[in-house]
Amino acid sequence: SHAEQLSPFLLLDYAGPHTFTPGNEKRGVGEHPHRGFETVTIVYSGEVEHRDSTGRGGIIGPGDVQWMTAGAGILHEEFHSPEFTRQGGELEMVQL
Repeated sequence: SHAEQLSPFLLLDYAGPHTFTPGNEKRGVGEHPHRGFETVTIVYSGEVEHRDSTGRGGIIGPGDVQWMTAGAGILHEEFHSPEFTRQGGELEMVQL
């Protein structure tokens, strides 16, 4: 059966826990494309700010889950939130 040869997971990215010092420079991943899959982001500690080419965005904080559907294509970026960047602290998150 082909089902036994396929995995529903394209990506598992675990970040942290890592303690960041207070700062002023953006930390994160700049604009990049996704197409044809969905990304689930779960933040355990810290804050990540998300923006995408649909005009949507927001801050994903501890206990929050974001589900992004790329469909035919989307551009997005993720950086530490401005407040988290200024204050520093522990960041722990996972993306599936």
